[in-house]
Amino acid sequence: MALIDADDLDRNELAYRVFGVTRDKTPWRAADIIAGGPADPSWERAELAWRMSSRGYYAEQAGLVAAATLAAQTEDAPLRFSLALATADEARHADAFYQYAKLAGGGEPEPEAPELMEPLDTALARLPYMGRALVHTMLEGFAADEFILLREVFAGDPLGLLYHHVRRDEIQHVAIGLNYLARESTTGEGRELWREYGSQWHEIGMRLTYLDKISVSLAELTGREPDRLRHWFLRRHRARLSAGGVDMDGGR
Repeated sequence: MALIDADDLDRNELAYRVFGVTRDKTPWRAADIIAGGPADPSWERAELAWRMSSRGYYAEQAGLVAAATLAAQTEDAPLRFSLALATADEARHADAFYQYAKLAGGGEPEPEAPELMEPLDTALARLPYMGRALVHTMLEGFAADEFILLREVFAGDPLGLLYHHVRRDEIQHVAIGLNYLARESTTGEGRELWREYGSQWHEIGMRLTYLDKISVSLAELTGREPDRLRHWFLRRHRARLSAGGVDMDGGR
């Protein structure tokens, strides 16, 4: 791993500003949020809350590993520093869902949940750096949108508030990734890689979102139409890429 010269950190004003937002934000504590404990076990969504928080524990771990790996493997100074902070965020998220799942389940998180993360780890490991950065950023963005709905599903329970706080962090992680991709895709080498493989990487990311399955599941929980939810996710995703200056050149 190469260490980076000090003047590289703030060479790009916007990239340094994105890092500063994550660096200076006000922290939150899971223990304060769930101090009163989860809803009564007789609550109709108590088991669902346990399962969702269990999956959140493992999903945030996957995000932690992805962010840490990307941080270690880049020589882009503001990206490395930003991802280091994002890695700490993901650890806080995983622990928050872990604390909740233990309370809600009376012991440990759902044991089957880790198996859901294995395809993601395998797929990310096969991608080159820019591809992994794109897919990781996409998954963070879709998760942030999903948390809007899960916050609604678990309104009145501490889990809903956890989703609120986690989502605020995830939005910042998306900004980190989009800023890097927008900068890197305009360099000589990055431009060629993006032109040749960007749409392909985007398709891989879309498959890993399991958007159809998630849309159906969330439709059942929220009383919405699956197709409408799917289009809602896609509309927000495209808006993020456009606002971040990332041109998918014909991506979905």
